Amino acid sequence: HGAFGLIRKIGLIYQDQNSLGFLVGLRDRLNCDATFVEPPTAIGKSRVLTRKQAKSAWAYFEKQGVDLVVRFTDADQTRWQDTRRDELARVPDIARAIWLCAVASENTEAWLCLDNDYLARVLNLSTTGLPTRAERTGFIKQSLTRIRQPGEGASDVVARIVRDAPRDAFRRWLMNDALRTFYSDCRSAAIAAGCDTKNELDSEAHA
Repeated sequence: HGAFGLIRKIGLIYQDQNSLGFLVGLRDRLNCDATFVEPPTAIGKSRVLTRKQAKSAWAYFEKQGVDLVVRFTDADQTRWQDTRRDELARVPDIARAIWLCAVASENTEAWLCLDNDYLARVLNLSTTGLPTRAERTGFIKQSLTRIRQPGEGASDVVARIVRDAPRDAFRRWLMNDALRTFYSDCRSAAIAAGCDTKNELDSEAHA
């Protein structure tokens, strides 16, 4: 598929609107104009994607002619590396070459916290206004609702935060191993498909 041309359609399996927003923002940062295709049912809403769900999602995506599949889930209390390995092990063999798995170390909201100064600025708070780690997820979810602009949905506000993150803030995000791995996977897939994407992994040299 993707290896023979540009990535035009990406099948998505994600848990919630904040996860979708993160993927949209990342796609925009990579200068990718692919359209996202979602499975027709609630596949992926659970933290663990079963082998049966993966097979069902692939059957649908294959009919839709996707060039890439992105599965996004949370590690929660487990090691993200273990979650990623287990998820990829359940992918149908035929789809494995074009199936990427992003695992947020903890959850999407924790990724938004990877640069506290930037997040505090976006949420119109002082850095000291961000709560402790245990209370962070719920607080950020509420704050995202509060800063929505007219006409913005839940995913739109997260997409905006990811898309508009200054280079230095995004570089701090990429110091997170889980996010860096996913970002690298996205770039590798894009390069294999002949897409011209921005590379912020080496932005230290250009900052």
